Amino acid sequence: MRIRIWTVPIAAAASAVPYEEAYAVLDSVERERLARLRRAGDRLRYLAVHHVYRGVLGQRLGVAPADVGFRRYCARCGDEGHGKPVPFAPDGASLSASLSHSGAYALIAVCDSSAVPVGVDIERVRPHMDWSRIPCVEGGRNTHGFEQWTRAEALVKAAGTGLSRHPPRYTGHVFGTWRAARVPGSGHEWFVRSVRSPEGYAASVASGSADARVTVVGWRP
Repeated sequence: MRIRIWTVPIAAAASAVPYEEAYAVLDSVERERLARLRRAGDRLRYLAVHHVYRGVLGQRLGVAPADVGFRRYCARCGDEGHGKPVPFAPDGASLSASLSHSGAYALIAVCDSSAVPVGVDIERVRPHMDWSRIPCVEGGRNTHGFEQWTRAEALVKAAGTGLSRHPPRYTGHVFGTWRAARVPGSGHEWFVRSVRSPEGYAASVASGSADARVTVVGWRP
């Protein structure tokens, strides 16, 4: 089993395709979210990232980027109106995938088994961050704090629960590079590890299986 992660330079993604062409592949939900962004730079980044995300998903599903749909399911309440988005093709085939972006980069993670959930998170390391009120970071300082933060985010993304007042907790079990953890709101055991990220960033991936092999590659237009 393999999890492939693409590192996407957002500036390169934005310049790779005209705005109108990228906009055309978005669905109504994505367009509404795009319209709510007030800053032009934020809109451009959102459009570029989601265009690339749809391109990667479409390639894996064997469909055009615009034909990728998303189902949602909340692991906490079981509601299908919100929660973790699951990409699928018109024929019903689905993928286990996750998207995160921060600063100048985005990460896209796809597991080759649709039955194994995956979550990914990247954060730009910002100096002098105050972690004292962040429950998922214990004694974090700069990069170490951001590494802990990305692990927590990746775990709740994989589990589909979202962060709560009670953060994920490690069980003490280690499987190679994976650390086992429990996520509030989920009855399953989850696994998380750091992944290679650009200089000045921290990143992590979480999975429903400790057997997954992780490969990080650079995205190219």
